[in-house]
Amino acid sequence: MSGFRSFLQAQRRRLPVAGVLACAFLLKPVQDRLEARLDRASADPDILYFASPSVVKALALGYDGLVADVYWMRAIQYYGRREEAARRLIRYKNLPALLDIVTTLDPRMADVYRAGSVFLGEPEPLGAGEPLEAIRLLDKGIARLPGDWRLGFDKGFAYYLYLKDRGRAGQAWLDASRVPGAPPWMEGLAARALSEGGEVEMARSLWQRQLEEATRQDIRENARNHLHSIQADEDIWTLEFFVEKYAALYGARPRRLDDLVSAGLIRFVPADPSGVPYDYDPDSGWFSLNPKTGVRYIKMTYDYREEFRERLRRLYDAVKTQTTKTSKR
Repeated sequence: MSGFRSFLQAQRRRLPVAGVLACAFLLKPVQDRLEARLDRASADPDILYFASPSVVKALALGYDGLVADVYWMRAIQYYGRREEAARRLIRYKNLPALLDIVTTLDPRMADVYRAGSVFLGEPEPLGAGEPLEAIRLLDKGIARLPGDWRLGFDKGFAYYLYLKDRGRAGQAWLDASRVPGAPPWMEGLAARALSEGGEVEMARSLWQRQLEEATRQDIRENARNHLHSIQADEDIWTLEFFVEKYAALYGARPRRLDDLVSAGLIRFVPADPSGVPYDYDPDSGWFSLNPKTGVRYIKMTYDYREEFRERLRRLYDAVKTQTTKTSKR
């Protein structure tokens, strides 16, 4: 009898756990079923029935970490369903609520604050285009994980790249630099943000840091795409510049880009960051990424083409002047 009684007691202990597991994993199918019904009745399929962190926390029955994981998976799926997002009236309307639920249930999930801020801050269609929500999420993370300097770095990142607010970005990085364990370069980043100029190089530095520091593959891939896009733009602007110089020297555009090398204008013809040659139309002088490129191009939110070309012009004139002086000796 004692063995049977122990068996019954063990089963009673397991029942609440099993019930919570079932409830946690049923939240998504129930939500999907409700959304499917709503789809037939409304033009907006994007309604979140379990939107309150306090309600979801009560339903979790103490198994907050488990349910947080379920909601985090749901947030990732919600963000990743690009075709579905395109049909929503507001592409990622419920993303802030989902991330708020996750971080209320488990406030110590640092990756949720970090990845979630990118999901929220990136402009549409890559993200929600809600940088203030990204900063709100990061502030929540900083309050709960004050010893994680990376959250302060991400906050400055959001201010600088998404809101173009150099001052607040610099202050966020300065605050993060004072967190024990913060890397020495954080102070330098703050100083650069609080000074004038260097916007593009700053952006390049930020994406490079995110590529090196991010723990999630999709966040690193997003940073890599931005870096490759900057490089592709600068390669194309450089080639356009030297095609114009060639035309000024020889009265026509080069038929092949190797002609620029033969003319001594460039040392080699660059390929795009994935190693694929750029497309070139000699009749129009137009350059573009080849359809076979491995670069996922992201148009920058600021245009520095003329600034970049002016730097090229000054460099070209300086080299030309130096070459002339050398030849006269």
